[in-house]
Amino acid sequence: MFSLLLNVLVHSPSASAWNEATCTFPSPCWPSDNTWKSLNDTLRGSLYRAHPPAAPCHVPYTNEEACGIAKQNWTSQFWRAQQPGGYQDIAWENGDSYCNIDNDPNTPCAQGLVPQYVAKVQNVDDVKAAVNFARQHKLNTRIKGASHDYLGRSSGNGTFGISTIDLKGIQFEDNFTLNHGSGRSAAQSVVHVGAGEHWYYVYKAADAHNVSVVGGSSYTVGAAGGWVLGGGHSALSPQYGLGVDNVIQFEIVTPDGKLRTANHYENKDLFWALRGGGPGFGVVTKVTYKTYPAITAITSLLLNVTYTNASYHGALKTFLSMQPDLAAHNFSGYTYPSNTNLLGGILVANSADVGGANATLKPLFDFAEAETKAGRPMLVQTIVSVLPSVFGMFSADPATVDEGSGSAAILGSRLVPLDIFKGARLEAFTTFLVKQPFSITLLHVAGGKVNTVSRSATAVNPSWRRASHHIILATGWGTNTTFALRNVLRKGLTQATQTFAELVPGFGAYANEADINEPKWSETFWGSNYPRLVSIKRDIDPLGIFMCYHCVGYRD
Repeated sequence: MFSLLLNVLVHSPSASAWNEATCTFPSPCWPSDNTWKSLNDTLRGSLYRAHPPAAPCHVPYTNEEACGIAKQNWTSQFWRAQQPGGYQDIAWENGDSYCNIDNDPNTPCAQGLVPQYVAKVQNVDDVKAAVNFARQHKLNTRIKGASHDYLGRSSGNGTFGISTIDLKGIQFEDNFTLNHGSGRSAAQSVVHVGAGEHWYYVYKAADAHNVSVVGGSSYTVGAAGGWVLGGGHSALSPQYGLGVDNVIQFEIVTPDGKLRTANHYENKDLFWALRGGGPGFGVVTKVTYKTYPAITAITSLLLNVTYTNASYHGALKTFLSMQPDLAAHNFSGYTYPSNTNLLGGILVANSADVGGANATLKPLFDFAEAETKAGRPMLVQTIVSVLPSVFGMFSADPATVDEGSGSAAILGSRLVPLDIFKGARLEAFTTFLVKQPFSITLLHVAGGKVNTVSRSATAVNPSWRRASHHIILATGWGTNTTFALRNVLRKGLTQATQTFAELVPGFGAYANEADINEPKWSETFWGSNYPRLVSIKRDIDPLGIFMCYHCVGYRD
């Protein structure tokens, strides 16, 4: 088992004829230096021999000035997104190697999982040139945007990378229509977003344009890349749907090197696959999203509950039991429980009811009072405010925000139904969570509008349409953690995730935030939609140049 897990992280596995159809370094099929030089000339100098960002702090790449820049920016999400070899989660940057700013500088920096060469494309013609090069040389190719990748799909040892981070552009259109052959669709308000844009800047622009758009809850998640291709959950999803439910159109360079438009009328199968099927169908250059009238009030409730370990089970069970009521009152948000405290950021869009928000938490206040009277101190603290817009959730200077970049994390997860927060299932679920050595995140990003969409309307796992929450188990390691201990953590997380799965039979996981070592990965990530996805993948990428581990079409 350990050798399998290690193989996942240090190599781009290929076990079937389709998987093996592509070329990786250092195979004899790998293009010559002169051939790469020719591509660099075509790209006007935008092809990089990529290395992990800490390479200048290690032999044989030592460069004091560049090392200083890396150390200064190590946790900067924007800086990492711009680095040809940079990823937010360094588990998928270094794999199992020691190339970090605090490792021994005399330890040689290995390539890790960073692609050998990365084309930082500047426009659609560059994308076409890079894709044509990859196809002509049958290169195993990875696509990297803002680099928020927790499953290693945008990196890979010995691969060729295409970075879309410089494909900028945010354009609003109030009367956008689609051509459907016999006429035009009804006009609607949209925003066209370039593949390199971060959600922070889209929200900022939408605020200025007096509209709202459904997007990620991080400053730096890419607004037109992996987030939406995997489904795209949002704090606004219970009221407006998933990201894929709000896509009007994609522009994508497919593996044949052609720029195509995909929507409900044109390239319909591809449009379906791009809405939740993950990477592997081409290089998306632009996404068009539906916009909504500006949200002018969001009740924001910051929650901090502290308790002793003796109260952990009861406090967590009480909070979990409140989820159906919170869902009925249109709450969404994120909660982080541990054995000493529970932190939460809870939102109600289109609401300014401060008193009502606090009143909804009455069961938690009552439980805290009873515990304290029983000699087990417990305190519930809330800060309730009304935000003037979606952009109000991103009021901090993005240059100062720390979202945990530059560290290693691995995830396991499941989507869960509202019924798990009731009766006997609630007790079993609470007991499971309390026993976990892993960090826990409860994301109330489903239910509501998400559940009104047909299970086959998009490519996401159909259990999204029955779920109320997405719940993550996570762990990680330090830069000096031994490889053996990392493997213990990987195995333990997979085992815990499978135990979790037994509590919610028939429910899958969000494909962007899950365990890469899921034993039944295709079923877990895509459920009954997987066969159709494979068929579309074979048609669109017959050579498998955009194949990645446990992506659509991969064979164990």
